[in-house]
Amino acid sequence: MNENKAALIRSLKENSIEFLENEPLRSYSSIKAGGIADLIIFPRNEKELAVVASLFNSRSIKFFVTGKGTNTLFKGERTRTPIVSFRKGFKELKELGGRPITGGDSAVELKVGSGVLLSQVLNYAIKNTLGGCEFFYGIPGSFGGAISMNAGSKESTIGSIIKGIRILTQNGEELDIDRKDIEFSYRKLRIKNMKLKFFITSSTIRLYRTQRKEIFDKIKIFKERKSSQPLGEYSLGCIFRNPPGIPAGKIIDEIGLKGLFRGGARISNKHANFIVNPGMASSSDIMELIRIIQERSMLEKGIRLRTEIKIV
Repeated sequence: MNENKAALIRSLKENSIEFLENEPLRSYSSIKAGGIADLIIFPRNEKELAVVASLFNSRSIKFFVTGKGTNTLFKGERTRTPIVSFRKGFKELKELGGRPITGGDSAVELKVGSGVLLSQVLNYAIKNTLGGCEFFYGIPGSFGGAISMNAGSKESTIGSIIKGIRILTQNGEELDIDRKDIEFSYRKLRIKNMKLKFFITSSTIRLYRTQRKEIFDKIKIFKERKSSQPLGEYSLGCIFRNPPGIPAGKIIDEIGLKGLFRGGARISNKHANFIVNPGMASSSDIMELIRIIQERSMLEKGIRLRTEIKIV
């Protein structure tokens, strides 16, 4: 990237696209750890994003996209790959209209920008008595990241309420993708026949009119479940995928690692599938705990634990 950096920065300036150089990454990851980023770019809309995509494509520059960074660990002392952050744009949240459905309720479609937080969508739904996204409770992060990871709970995932998404390809082409052409799986999204890299810029979700009491009754279920998680501490959420038939947190607890410290990082005493940062952890501390957990799980249980966070 170094040989391209000067030309890239010059083009960003010419197009009035905001960026930062040599930026500490602690503020871009929910676990508050990370080194220094060479370059972070903040497109505010699809026009600016198209310029950024064109710049990357013409110079064959690899890149990484982040929203709120709630499942991203920046492991190195310095991240050379340019980072595209959606935190300063793509904030649209609006109702597109509704149509009658069975039972006298009404389906309602919302357009949600990828920079909108899940908590903002849930608050909008509560205010406007819209059901269907109660499982957003306690899930941090922005909408674009949640879609790409198919975030959710055992009851429902974001893929179940998606009607379509709008993307911008690495070639700068804007496309509307219908739900039938999107394949969601565990913490993953794939667009059929799509060979190019792409950015998700917005989504259309389908909710339904309901009673506020029904919404709060459902939220209560998720609220009680989240009480077993260290929500008030810096973390990345669940570190490992659940193997078939057994939660990863139960495995880590059974091999006696709950509460283990390495440097400034700790395996949570509240939920063993969380690694928390009390304030002074480095990325290497967190990576060391991940390594210990994986080795001990394999040695004592014969189970290979796979991370579900992004490690950059």
